Amino acid sequence: MEYDLKEMREKWFSHRKKKQDPPLPEPLPKKRGAPQGHPGWFRKKPKKIDEVEQVTLEKCPQCGSASLSECEGTEDHIQEDIVIPELRVTLYRRHYYWCKGCKNVVHGYGKEEMPNSYIGPNAKAFSSFLREGVKVSQRNIQKIFERFGLKICNASVPGFHNQARKKGMSLYEQLKEAIKKAPWVHGDETGSRLDGKNYWNWIFATSRICLHVVRETRGGKVVEEILGKKFNGILLADFFCAYNQLEALAKQRCLVHLLRELKKALECSTPGDPIYVWCKKLKDLIQEAIDLAEEYEKKIISKEQFELDRTQIQQTLQDFQFSDPTYKILQRLSKRLTRHKNEIFTFLDYPGIPYHNNHAEQLLRNTVLLRKITFGYRSIHGVLNHEVLMSLYQTAHLNGKDPIALFKRILISRDKKLPLSLCLRTSSPPILSACLPAP
Repeated sequence: MEYDLKEMREKWFSHRKKKQDPPLPEPLPKKRGAPQGHPGWFRKKPKKIDEVEQVTLEKCPQCGSASLSECEGTEDHIQEDIVIPELRVTLYRRHYYWCKGCKNVVHGYGKEEMPNSYIGPNAKAFSSFLREGVKVSQRNIQKIFERFGLKICNASVPGFHNQARKKGMSLYEQLKEAIKKAPWVHGDETGSRLDGKNYWNWIFATSRICLHVVRETRGGKVVEEILGKKFNGILLADFFCAYNQLEALAKQRCLVHLLRELKKALECSTPGDPIYVWCKKLKDLIQEAIDLAEEYEKKIISKEQFELDRTQIQQTLQDFQFSDPTYKILQRLSKRLTRHKNEIFTFLDYPGIPYHNNHAEQLLRNTVLLRKITFGYRSIHGVLNHEVLMSLYQTAHLNGKDPIALFKRILISRDKKLPLSLCLRTSSPPILSACLPAP
C-alpha cells in the first residue's frame, strides 16, 4: 500500500517538464524578380492586325445542340505568333547588253543577288546572327536551316561567316580607328582557345562601339596596338598589369573588383583585428565616394559642396596607410593602393565616368558563353570571323540597329568601303562631362 502511494505521488506531484515551444519557421528566401514597387509589365496591343478570324458556332460545344441564337456583342482576343519561314527560290535571269562606249558585253545583278552564291543573303545574315547573337553552334545552324527546308552541308556555315567577315572588314577597321578617338574606353579580356592553344579575347568598348580582338598574348602590347602609345581619353579597366603601361589622359580602376577583395578580407577576419579595421575603413571611404558621385549626378547636392567633399575624400585616400603590412592581405592591398592611388577616384574628377568596368564585362559575356558551347576555335579563320562579326553585332546592338539587317546589307553591298553609319547612329553621341576635366 505504501509503495502504491509513493508511486502515485511521484507520478502526480513530480517536476513536470515544460513543453518546448515549436521551432520558429525559417524565413522565406528573398523573392527573385523586380524590386518591390517596380511597375508591372503588360503586353502592349499590336498596332497592326494581319488577320481577323470570325469565330462562330454551328452547334453547342457542351451539349451538341444545333439550336443556337447569336447574342449581341463580340469579344476580341488578340494573339501574336510567328510564322515558320518557307524556302524561297529566286531565279535571276540576266539580260546581256552590248555597250558601244566600252565595247564590252555587260549585264546587271538583281536587287538581292549575290554573284557566285547559291544561298541568298537572308540565310547567311541569319546564320551570323545565330552564331554571334544567340550563340548557336555551326552544326545546329545547319539543323535549323534544314527545318526551314534549306539543305546545306557542314562546311557551308563557316563559308557564310567567312564571306560576311571579308565584306565587313572595312567596317571593322573603321571601328578600330574610331575607338582611338573616344573620350573614354572600357577594357577587359578573357581566355580563349585556338586549336588547343591558349589565346586571349580582348574587348575595348564605349557606349556606342564594341571592338573584339583575339591575340596570343595577354600583355600590354595589345592595349598599345588598339589605343595607341598615347591615348587622349580615359581608360576604365581592372587592376591587371597590362593596362599600366598605357599613357592615357586618366585611368579609372574598377572599384567593384576592389570592394570584392575587401569583402573577402572582412569575412576572413574578426572585428578588432588590424585587417578588419583597415579594410572596413577603406571600404567605407570607397562607398562614401560612390554615394557622393550619385548624389551629384541626381543634383541632390550643389557643385560647391561636391567639390569640397571630393577634395576631402581624395586627401583621405592619399593619407591612407595600413597599420601592419606584415599581413599578406594587407601587403597586397597596400601595394595596390600605393601604385594606383591616383586611379581610384578618377570618376570624381570627371563626373559621368563610371567607377566600375561592368560595361565591358557584360559585353564579354557573349564570348564566354560561346566559348563554353564551342570550346574555342579550330582555325585562324574562325578567330577572324569572331573578331569582325561579334564586333559588328554588338556595335549594332548598342546603337539600336538590327544586326540581321546589318549583315544582309554587308553581304549584298558591292562597295569596297562601307559607311560607318550602317552600324552607328547618325545622331552624334551625348557629350559626357568626362571629355573635359573638372574645374
